[in-house]
Amino acid sequence: MEERTDPRLLRSRDAMVSAATALLTEGGLEAVTHQSVAIRAGVGRATVYRHWPGLLDLRLAALEAGMPPLPPAPAKLRAASGNDPRAELVHHMSALAERWDDEQAGAVLAAVLGGSRHDEGMRRLRESLVSQIADALRPAVAAAVECGRLRPGVTPETFAMATAGPLFFERFLAGNRLGRDTVEAIVDAALQGWS
Repeated sequence: MEERTDPRLLRSRDAMVSAATALLTEGGLEAVTHQSVAIRAGVGRATVYRHWPGLLDLRLAALEAGMPPLPPAPAKLRAASGNDPRAELVHHMSALAERWDDEQAGAVLAAVLGGSRHDEGMRRLRESLVSQIADALRPAVAAAVECGRLRPGVTPETFAMATAGPLFFERFLAGNRLGRDTVEAIVDAALQGWS
């Protein structure tokens, strides 16, 4: 147990995860190996193996680090959401758009989506990403249903599909940057479509 709280151990683990995530961004999932992470992090290869005996475990650690939870809405925004949840919905989708505009997040997303067809660990990461988005939206979607901005029965998952889907298309298929005006237009379209 003491080993887990040793600050040196935590620092070397953080350095290895950062190295693995950087390698993923630069060269895709295949670039993340025990050797490459050891070199990048400045640790011995045995240290990397001690933390992640299997290559898939190491790659999953890099992917998980590249998919942190979406930040919560500020308290003032959450407090006002009962009257008009649009601002909170725009906040959450803007946070997602900013993340997807980041090169590292794009590499992580591509690796997770590509690997989830063949690997259970990747499939769990994909499901975790979907849950993160829906969970972030949950209070604002409930408020939107309650105040009549969305019809009863609209779930956070439904709203995420109607908003994250177009954002994904704009960013990764059309190759466009995701500005606030794009996010607002997509949120407004979803609110209107599901009202």
